[in-house]
Amino acid sequence: MTELSIALDREPQFIAKIGFAPAFEVRLEFEPVRIEQTPHGERRMRKIVGGAISGKIEGAVYPSGGGDYSLKRTDGVTDLNTHIVLRDKKGEWLYIRNIGYARLDGYQRVTSWMDVDVRSDHNWVLGLFFVGVIEEPNDASALIRFFEVL
Repeated sequence: MTELSIALDREPQFIAKIGFAPAFEVRLEFEPVRIEQTPHGERRMRKIVGGAISGKIEGAVYPSGGGDYSLKRTDGVTDLNTHIVLRDKKGEWLYIRNIGYARLDGYQRVTSWMDVDVRSDHNWVLGLFFVGVIEEPNDASALIRFFEVL
């Protein structure tokens, strides 16, 4: 039997510790959901019509600038896919892309990427990952608490 080798960069001294720090919260407001039956499950589409961002970034969700395009699978798990466009209090634009899962037991998490103008006050978000915990979801709104992955 051949022994497997382990790459040097997988030794403990080369693996960074991981942590999370609160970053911001986004409250989303939705228009009524449109549901379509697809070969992959139930496609749930709804436009984001408003909301706010607070925390390290303060501002508003740009009305009609994003949407939720989730897929409820036959096993009951929903694949989350949300695009959010925001403006801070100075008028600078921000974009958030969320993908994740919502399970029947209430577990709802997304992994998020952000994009902003490199000249903006928020360029600190570029190249970072965020994890979002979805709270208080309903047909009309949801709150996502975002944590920076350290």
